[in-house]
Amino acid sequence: MSNYEKISAIILSGGLSKRMGKDKCDLEFDGETLLNLQIDKMKSIGITDIIASGYRGKDCKAKVISDDIMKGPLSGILLGLKNIINDRAFVISVDVPLVRVESIKKVIDYSFEKDLDIVMMRHNGNREPLMGVYKKSLINDIEKILKGDKLSVMKLADAVNYEFLDIDDDDKYYLNVNYKDDYDKLLKINIKGGK
Repeated sequence: MSNYEKISAIILSGGLSKRMGKDKCDLEFDGETLLNLQIDKMKSIGITDIIASGYRGKDCKAKVISDDIMKGPLSGILLGLKNIINDRAFVISVDVPLVRVESIKKVIDYSFEKDLDIVMMRHNGNREPLMGVYKKSLINDIEKILKGDKLSVMKLADAVNYEFLDIDDDDKYYLNVNYKDDYDKLLKINIKGGK
């Protein structure tokens, strides 16, 4: 059994998309919604247990878990970890559709090799805490943090064993689609689904 069959995926898709003005999950690129692009990417790796954490729309190729906590990415990660079947998950937000499959595989492989609580991507010095592998054993740590005021993913990381894995990729693969201008940039990029 490969590492990719032993890991789940959590796609963070519960943001309110206030800056975009409409749900980013349902924006289309390369003939598919951003959410389904991420799901297809996970399936292409060999991941079968895939959760869309917080998605409120109707077009989803994976299991949807409602976010009734609504405390940002940490609550999305928590809900996903509570519902995965494996002991770790690759976490990615819906709004970075160009992240390369090969880069995701590197992070997954490294997480099994080092057996850390969290392994996150870093490219050209840019830390990406919402792109990485998180262990299911973090559930209690996340629940404690969500009771407080500081809800950052890095607060969680600082409380456990984590590393950033440097990925040698061009920054264009990490375009974060938050605003309409970002979406316009995405539509002009000639990359097929970040593959």
